[in-house]
Amino acid sequence: MNAFAHPLFRNLLSGLSSISRKTWILIAAFLLLLMGLLAWAAISIAGWLFGMAQQGVDAAPETVRSISSQVEQFMPGAQETVRSATAQVEQIIPGAQETLGALLPALSANTLPTSDVSGTDPGPVARFPGLVRVQWLRTDQHVQVRYQGQAALPEVIGHYAGGFAAQGYQQNLLSATTTEERHEYLKDGARFGLIVSIQNRNQITVDLVAPAS
Repeated sequence: MNAFAHPLFRNLLSGLSSISRKTWILIAAFLLLLMGLLAWAAISIAGWLFGMAQQGVDAAPETVRSISSQVEQFMPGAQETVRSATAQVEQIIPGAQETLGALLPALSANTLPTSDVSGTDPGPVARFPGLVRVQWLRTDQHVQVRYQGQAALPEVIGHYAGGFAAQGYQQNLLSATTTEERHEYLKDGARFGLIVSIQNRNQITVDLVAPAS
């Protein structure tokens, strides 16, 4: 009897053919990353045995990044697919995305924009160094700008507080939590609204609302 004609074999082929390309990409990317982690684990154990554990630990992110780059070359969009799947898992298992980000730094790398969108920076205070303008909107009364980048929350808040104070603006704290603060700065009838929030670890988002000139 021909094995290919067996019903079980035909059902298996039918099931495999129904799997989408995106799913295959996700499976392949996961397996390659898993192999990279296993390789790093072997290096770390060997390094520990020979008194070189620190070198093995430091090599982990670079190993994963290298493997991720190779996956992206052969399967464009694979990293974005993995990030999308991770975000869906986060909805089911809160905290999963942060855990995976700690284990696989390459998945969270390069997610921040690197260049400004069109527009201008409003207000008398220069943006915090290193932030990138990612949104810009003008209405009849306001100009709204969003910046993102890697920074610490207290440093960003201190930068704007000091800058506005130097220009003679009065600061009012509207709300504050461990991950977000809202401020307003007033002078001669002009009002600037500032929201500084932490999106992921040290990823900062700054929303600035300025009067339309």
